[in-house]
Parts: sequence; C-alpha cells; structure tokens
Amino acid sequence: MLPLVLSAFSVFMAAALFTAGQMLLGTQLSLGLSAAGFGPMHIGLVLMCYSFGFMLGSVTGPRLISRVGHIRVFSAFAAITCCAALMHSVVLNDLLWALLRAISGFCGALLLIVLESWINAHATPQARGRLMSLYMVNYYLAGAGGQLLVGLYPPGDHRLFAIAGGLLVLASVPLSLTSRPAPALPASSRMAFGELFQASRISIAGALVAGFAMSAFYQLSPVSVKGLGYDVGTVARYMACAVVASMALQYPIGRLSDRYDRRRVILGIALAVAAASLLAATVGQLSLSGLFVASMLFTATLSCLYPASLARLNDRTHGRHPVAANSSLLLCYGVGQCVGPIVSAAVMHLIGPAGLYVSVFVALLAFAGYSLRRLETADTAVDEQQRYLPMPSLSTPGIVNADPAGDNKP
Repeated sequence: MLPLVLSAFSVFMAAALFTAGQMLLGTQLSLGLSAAGFGPMHIGLVLMCYSFGFMLGSVTGPRLISRVGHIRVFSAFAAITCCAALMHSVVLNDLLWALLRAISGFCGALLLIVLESWINAHATPQARGRLMSLYMVNYYLAGAGGQLLVGLYPPGDHRLFAIAGGLLVLASVPLSLTSRPAPALPASSRMAFGELFQASRISIAGALVAGFAMSAFYQLSPVSVKGLGYDVGTVARYMACAVVASMALQYPIGRLSDRYDRRRVILGIALAVAAASLLAATVGQLSLSGLFVASMLFTATLSCLYPASLARLNDRTHGRHPVAANSSLLLCYGVGQCVGPIVSAAVMHLIGPAGLYVSVFVALLAFAGYSLRRLETADTAVDEQQRYLPMPSLSTPGIVNADPAGDNKP
C-alpha cells in the first residue's frame, strides 16, 4: 500500500488543495450573497453558472490538454481560477460573480480532467480498488476541511477569498514539481444521445436527478441553514459533516448493486434520498441534531446515485467504451446541476428554508416512480453486470478510463 500511496502522492496533494479551495469558495459565495441581501432565487441563478462552465470545460477540455499538455493546462487554469476567486472580493456584483462562477467551473473541469487522468495512469486492475478508495477519502476529507475554513471569518470577508485563492493556486505546485511523466489522455468521444437513450433510460433520469439534487444541496444548503437562524460556525460544521458522510455508503451500496438487480438498488437509493429529504424538511427544521442526521443520510445515499446509474449504463453497453459512456452521462448530470439550484431556490422563495429539501423530495419521488415502472422490462442478468465504480460527487470522464471489466480479472 505504501508504494501505491507514494506513487500518487503529488496527484493526491494537488487534488486535496483544489477540492478544499473549491468547497471553501462555494460555501463562502452562498453565504456572502445571502448576507448581502440577495434572495434564494438570485443566489441560485448566480451559483448555477459554475455548473454551466463545468459542462463546457468537460466537453472542450480534452482537446486543449492534448494540444499543450497536462502540466501546462493545470498550471495555467489553476492560476485563472485563483484570480477568479480573488476577484470576488473586489466588488460584490451579481453579474460579475455569475461570470466568475462560470470561469471557475470551466477551469475546475479542466483541472479535474488532468487530475483524474493522472490517477488512472496508476489504476492497474490489481490496484484500482485501493487507489479509488484513497482518492475518495482524500477528496471528501479535503472537502470537509475546506468547509470548516468557512467559519474562520464572517461571510464576505476578503480573507476567506484570499485563502481560497491561495489553496487553488497552490494545487499547481505538486504536479509542476513531479518527476513522473504525464499520462496519455483518453479518447474524448461521446455516445450519441439516441444511443444513450436506447441503452438505459433509467441512467439518464438518474444522472439528471443526481445532478439536480447534488447541485441544489451544495449551493443552497448554506443559505437554508443560515435562514433557520444558525451562525456561520454551525453552517461550516454542518457542511463538513455532510461532505464526509458522502463517502460512507458508496462501498456497501456498490457491493449490493453488483450482487442484485441494479434497477432495484437504484430504486432503493431514490427512496432513501427522498426519505432523508422529507426528514430534513420536517424534523430538521425543528432540531439542529435532526437536521445534521437527516442531511448526512441525504448526502450518503445521494452520492451513490450517479455511480449506480453509470454502472447500469455500462451493463447495457456491456462495458464497451466506458469513457464515452461517462462523458455522455455527465452531460445529463450537468443539465441537472444547472436546473437544480434554480428550481430549489424558487421553492425556497415560496415556503422558506425547507423548500430546498421539498423540491429534492418531489424530484426523487418522481424518479422512484419511474424506476419502479422500469422494473417491468427485461434486464441484464446479475452475473453479467459490470463493476460498480465509487467516485466523488464531482468527476470527469477521465475517472473511468480503465476498463471496468478489468477489475474482475484474476
């Protein structure tokens, strides 16, 4: 295990710095806009631009990396995203912040493509499971650390933007100094939407709903908790606990989905997320401990929905072209990310902080109903299912570059 850790240390360090900076910045912007008097709908529109930029970066990033190389792209766009973070502290203007969020999303997609391509260079069939475990732990612990930094200063304080910018630009140092050669970039092809639709409709719906709920939660839950009257320190601890909980159930649910009909597992995930949303919208509004528990259950189950949907798609395509499959499915996820904050913010505007969880509850309940209908159709045999691949809540097509069937080989 130690040689494996050492071989990927520079990549993990860069990923940790990047994740901590992005998590800190996202929550800080949400709280800063709220403190400045902007309503949930306005905040949702501004922060949604990150998801739009991330989609564009995921589509165009591989071509740019293939032209100038991994390290040059990472260093350049780490500097740009650092400047974007710092520019937020110059003036509080909603249009400017929306543009900066789009730039940050575009840069973030390119940085993640580089990082995850590098991780896949180490992901041999024998070491893939352990390496992905380390990547998951590294991602979520760094994200939790970034959330805790939010409580250091009041919302909108320029020092928080400076810390976020420093973390983001420091992420370029480990890769810039590594002596290891850059990996080959995977092919950036995508499945046609018609082919994707014919392969697995439940995967498309699952990706849309996962993006909807995940983006709504991370962008608006700080506003929701603050709206209940809790201080910034409580919001920081709340977000940190939610981030850490995201990795708790990925492996148990992944094992279940490999052993049983994956559609039933996806249905179970949808019902669990809906139940957690309902708890957060009711008990969570009356009790802080209830809100913590419900939200941790929410993120723990929700984080499994996209990987299970991707595994289902790989089942239907028999594991062929996993990068193309994930690239296409990520576009569906990205569409959900763009829609989620807007819809949830509109519901919050109507009924208050609980609106975030009410909107997610309705979306997941509708998806559960659709999943139940899909159980009536013929399906792939359980022993022919592809391997479930745990992954962070925000990833790129590069993370599935290795053949998922390879993990099953002796």
